Amino acid sequence: MPDKVSPCTLRIAIYARFSSRLQKPTSIADQVRLCRRHAEQLRGNVVTVHEDRATTAATRQFRPALRELLVDAETGQIDLILTESLDRISRDQEDMAAIHKRLRFWNVRLVTLDRGEIDDIQVCIGGLLSQTYIENLAAKTRRGQIGAVHDRRVPGGLCYGYRSANRIDERGRVTRGLRAVDPEQARVVQRIFSLYADGTSARQIASILNAEGVPGPQGRPWNQSTINGNAAQRKGILNNDLYDGRLIYNRQTHIRDPDTGKRKARPNPESEWVVNDVPELRIVDKDTWQRVQDLRRAGHDRRYGTGYRIPLPLTGVLRCGVCGGNMTISQKRRYRCHVRHTQGTCDNCRGIEAERIENEACSLLSRHLIRTGEIPNLIHKAAASARRRRAELTRAIEEGRGRVTHLLEAIETGTQSAAAHRRILDIEREEAAMQVELRSLPDPPAATPKGFSRRLQKRLGALQREIAGKCPNRRRRALLRLARLIERIDISPLPGRGNVDIAIEPCAHELVAFALEEGPPIDPESPPL
Repeated sequence: MPDKVSPCTLRIAIYARFSSRLQKPTSIADQVRLCRRHAEQLRGNVVTVHEDRATTAATRQFRPALRELLVDAETGQIDLILTESLDRISRDQEDMAAIHKRLRFWNVRLVTLDRGEIDDIQVCIGGLLSQTYIENLAAKTRRGQIGAVHDRRVPGGLCYGYRSANRIDERGRVTRGLRAVDPEQARVVQRIFSLYADGTSARQIASILNAEGVPGPQGRPWNQSTINGNAAQRKGILNNDLYDGRLIYNRQTHIRDPDTGKRKARPNPESEWVVNDVPELRIVDKDTWQRVQDLRRAGHDRRYGTGYRIPLPLTGVLRCGVCGGNMTISQKRRYRCHVRHTQGTCDNCRGIEAERIENEACSLLSRHLIRTGEIPNLIHKAAASARRRRAELTRAIEEGRGRVTHLLEAIETGTQSAAAHRRILDIEREEAAMQVELRSLPDPPAATPKGFSRRLQKRLGALQREIAGKCPNRRRRALLRLARLIERIDISPLPGRGNVDIAIEPCAHELVAFALEEGPPIDPESPPL
């Protein structure tokens, strides 16, 4: 809990961080203790303590405590930030300069235990040194990993088929990266390669293993992507060169995206690979390995071509009636149970052609509403949903206006003016969006359920004609509009070849809004999504 402070007391926020899960979490407590001692020397009160655990300083992303700290600084909650050293805040030169520029604008001082109050020169030099440290550390890590490969040690994590065989040397130090074949898992790997070499697909192999109760990597069910992996990045069971008795390092380099903070892999040329033979770790015989790799290069078991595919309009609406999982396109524009297709743990072997469900969905929805007598209940549910949402939006708008009033009072007193102006603009933008949604909420139908039903059926008929039309763009727009009217469609197997039961669940508030709309069921000028 923050301490109570008088208006004239220096308000201090402490920031502490450690980088890796391999480091001791107690380092956070050590940093905070030293900072509190220094805060007493500054005769200030510690109002907040922000802690980021096991997070890198190479980027500002993924550090929630740092974001909270900057929000406190922007809103005038603190006067000074105290941290152990500048590299606790950031090890990126660009980020450090941006943070310091904002703190100076917000009139918040930055003080470290080792350098005192930070100025522009220290930001420039400290940021450069911190970034250089990261780059040097990465180079030394790569050098150590290359040395491990030459010593026949695995520099990465433990993969399926092996167990750790680390040992203590004569000087009492742990020799890491040693592996030994796990006999039980090795038999599973050999079976996967044998089945694949005989023409069994990765999906069928996953189904067989799951049916037999064989646990996959990390105890999870087997999935075809676990077996197929990514051939370009050499990931997955069928691409693991260690099963062939070869230890390969430096196949790719990871570069951090400066905008998102995420690391992305870039392949390295084969001339830069570091390769060492480890025949004692071979699991798959040479002949089987080569047969599998030949099949992979020939395109065996390739489900899709390369490139981006636009999802079909009803993707995400269709569900398996047996397991409740998604129905996805497998091949030839046919929906199948994704769980059965990738894991083989669902008994629903029936699929449905995309064209059939697209052509029938609108009439199925119309018949469902008539057959079940759903119209009165539909009106009731939509009206109740609209009333709840209208009350939520009205309450949020009133609360936002109340916050604006308090911020205006703060501006009149001459405090927090810059932050208050920005917050007022944000609240006004939020209110404008809520007002638009409030106006779009459907009012309860003025017509009787019977009259409303006729209007809804008429508009569904017009939508069905658009779907049956010959213009592909208009058909797609109509199907996208239809998908919003449906909560879900369950596909379940029935006796007889190819027979399926199609159960449809309408989306009440969307249907009422659709029925009350004026004009055509789709905007003829809008581009397809």
